[in-house]
Amino acid sequence: MHGLRHALLLGLVSAHLVAAVSEPPLPDKDQFVAEVRARLRMDRALQANYTFTERRQEIEISKLGKVSADVTKTYEVYPSANPGFTYKRLIAVNGTPIPPAELARNDDTHRRDLERVAASPSERAKQQKDIEKNRREEREAIDELFRVYDIHLVGRETLAGYPTIVGTLDPRRDYQPRSDDGRMMKRFRARVWVHEFQYQLVKADLESVEDVTIGWGILARLRKGAKVTLQRTKVNDEVWLPASLRVVGTGRTLMFRGFKIDSLTEWSDYKKFSVSTEENLK
Repeated sequence: MHGLRHALLLGLVSAHLVAAVSEPPLPDKDQFVAEVRARLRMDRALQANYTFTERRQEIEISKLGKVSADVTKTYEVYPSANPGFTYKRLIAVNGTPIPPAELARNDDTHRRDLERVAASPSERAKQQKDIEKNRREEREAIDELFRVYDIHLVGRETLAGYPTIVGTLDPRRDYQPRSDDGRMMKRFRARVWVHEFQYQLVKADLESVEDVTIGWGILARLRKGAKVTLQRTKVNDEVWLPASLRVVGTGRTLMFRGFKIDSLTEWSDYKKFSVSTEENLK
């Protein structure tokens, strides 16, 4: 028996040594991070070139402070470089289609808003300023990301068929964020999977290291330990776009009412945006 255990132990050690020899070293961290940064753009900016379907569990807070995600809304999304003019066309609630008459009214309202802007030089100038501001804020958010986090490469994994490098992102304790985005980032640590050769984010697991508010203003707060999972996919073999976002956690509202939340948003049916696509609404 002792001889058998000894042989098994030697076999395991040998297997680990062979794996260690055959496994190539991880990429140079600074070079790899620089490649990722060079290709990084906010998903919102990337989505602006596509129409898509968004299916989202709405997070709602009642007057009595009850938090729920029981309502699922499905949208057809028609993008704009200015997020304020992106048309999220509600087409179903909890799987029930929106009546055609209501769809027509909503389409007409959106069309009139676009015509009003097109007919007004001041509105067009304002829209252009908003677009430039949005682009500037997105660049600043990306810059802030690399200042907030201490980044380490920790391994390789095959994820959804893609070869990935696994990294960890830990908030730097001594860094004082310069923006609201940075202050939000510092409340989370993350584990990320990045395509080894395309340098694109495939998946991110985030966990809050302190209480946070997400999308609810000051009405409710998620407790430390809340988890956020983002998954991305390659579309048309040309660009990486978000596929799903899940938020799981517990918290308390200002009405001192505790809650649990498990909310999922999914994006699908990406199609390259064009004038003819927009004309389908007319």
